[in-house]
Amino acid sequence: MTTRNPARILQVIASSRGGGAAHVRELARRLDPAAYAVTVAMPEDGGTVGAGDFTPAGVGFLPLPIAAGASAQALIALRRALQRSDLVHLHGARAALFGRLAAASIRRRPRIVYTVHGYAAPYYPPPRRRLQIGLERALAPLVDCALAVSQAERSALVESSVFPAERVTVVWNGIDVEAFAAPPGDRAAWRAALGISSTARLATTVCRLYKPRDFPTLIAAFAQARQACPDAHLLIVGDGPDRPAVETLVAQHDLAAAVTLTGWRTDLPAVYAASDLYTLTTWGWEGLPLTVLEAMAAGLPVVGTRAGGFPEAVVENVTGILAERRSVASLADALQRLLQDAPLAAQMGAAGRARARRHFAVEGMVAKIAAQYDRLLS
Repeated sequence: MTTRNPARILQVIASSRGGGAAHVRELARRLDPAAYAVTVAMPEDGGTVGAGDFTPAGVGFLPLPIAAGASAQALIALRRALQRSDLVHLHGARAALFGRLAAASIRRRPRIVYTVHGYAAPYYPPPRRRLQIGLERALAPLVDCALAVSQAERSALVESSVFPAERVTVVWNGIDVEAFAAPPGDRAAWRAALGISSTARLATTVCRLYKPRDFPTLIAAFAQARQACPDAHLLIVGDGPDRPAVETLVAQHDLAAAVTLTGWRTDLPAVYAASDLYTLTTWGWEGLPLTVLEAMAAGLPVVGTRAGGFPEAVVENVTGILAERRSVASLADALQRLLQDAPLAAQMGAAGRARARRHFAVEGMVAKIAAQYDRLLS
């Protein structure tokens, strides 16, 4: 009886920040090492995911400078890595561009899987939109399996004629549900560590402070909601290019005492446990936000935007409330409702936790992606 060597899997992503990088981290570390020898290629660009997340788990790590600009050096390094792989999994449009360009020059290329983490091209200005969609269409034949993280994203790809419907498989994002249960400790202590009053009604958002996040709508809506709920406080966890603009918005609405920006934090279970509700706003594209799933797993009701995969995660009026895009009035009403009604917020939070366990456990996501790998490798 012969034993098959583990398939050589290369995961490629163009940023160490945000949900896409966290997705790659969980996937790479949880694939069965007896079946797959995994290497992750990503830039070392100061994000929340890096070599230390992979090498202790037996996952290879390849620094790849593709975070910004064109890089012949990165293309050459990626081409060499592809030649040593049986299958390459490209995450996001930039990694997919570099990966497919590198693959096009290889006579016997590996199988290619492409996961689209937030299909942004339809929201670009017209010249860039045409170029981006044109590139996606031109390079689509190099993809053996296209994955979308939400039905909404699958529909957007099909409507743009990038892939026909039968070529796109939906695999919802997954998280380590139990990791976001409340950690041992005291809610008042978690709040004290964040500088938040023990009596405040705390709304929290966790994200990169950059497009497509809609902070003008969020800050204006929170200011309105706070008029009816004076003890409300907004916690903004994360960082990014738009932080100065967010700080300006906070000052313009005279909310310096009611809004706290923490920068990036690694103690998210404690942050969620200190909160009363979770909110995330977007003006544009949206895949299936990991932080929404994390907050649900932590038992928080969610106030979000009716965009992309939000309605697939959040069941309206059951696990949270969805507002219209760029509608201050709609978002303010949703925030006010849950800030003022603690029993309703708790009820929605409990329903969200149950939904996260049932539909968004990371084990199910990994199993579905591994099944696609096996189909292509067989």
